[in-house]
Amino acid sequence: MSGIKIDTAWTTSAVATSDQKSFMRVDFNDDDTLIGELIKSAQNLVEAYMNRAITTQTLSLFLDRLPFYSDLKLQEGIFTAPDLEYNSNFIVLPKPPAVSVSHVKYYDNDDNASTFASSNYYVDTISDQARVVLKTGSSWPTVSETRNANAYEIKYVAGYGGASDVPEPIVQAIKLLTTHLYENREAVTSLSVNAIPYTIGALLQPYKVQRLNSILGG
Repeated sequence: MSGIKIDTAWTTSAVATSDQKSFMRVDFNDDDTLIGELIKSAQNLVEAYMNRAITTQTLSLFLDRLPFYSDLKLQEGIFTAPDLEYNSNFIVLPKPPAVSVSHVKYYDNDDNASTFASSNYYVDTISDQARVVLKTGSSWPTVSETRNANAYEIKYVAGYGGASDVPEPIVQAIKLLTTHLYENREAVTSLSVNAIPYTIGALLQPYKVQRLNSILGG
């Protein structure tokens, strides 16, 4: 299998507390701390919904083996031998947009790490989901005995950047969700279930990363 680890969580909110207060027409300071916390919760929820990184963070993708398609089941859209060979030449990085790759490492059975030289691959950041792509004539690193779990690690920086770099529909969705959380302090009331407004999903839909299965790296 595979997994993703947060090395450095985001620290920059896409929405400033002052902007959120203006959006909600709150003109007092008593709830500033609460509003700031709700903005963080809303941003995390939006990230999870979209499968995207919003503001700058550092992530590590771990894979048990390479090529990734040998993991339990094939990736969507891979059916023939030529497709398998082509898709073994790159690794897709989850939670786009990826900005840069810090390193690619692999671990032996004694947990000793080796760095895969960056001269063997290039990073495709033009694709919506960035890829680590093997250069012609290169092959993925192998050792006689890699550890059985998380044998390969790709560390990378993801996110649109600072608050001013985040697409406006995502910012508006965070504002709407923060307002919803602020105005509805209980999950369920005696009168109604406080469902998240449909408008938020509509704003985020163009940015949502769709995956047909849970296998990362492809």
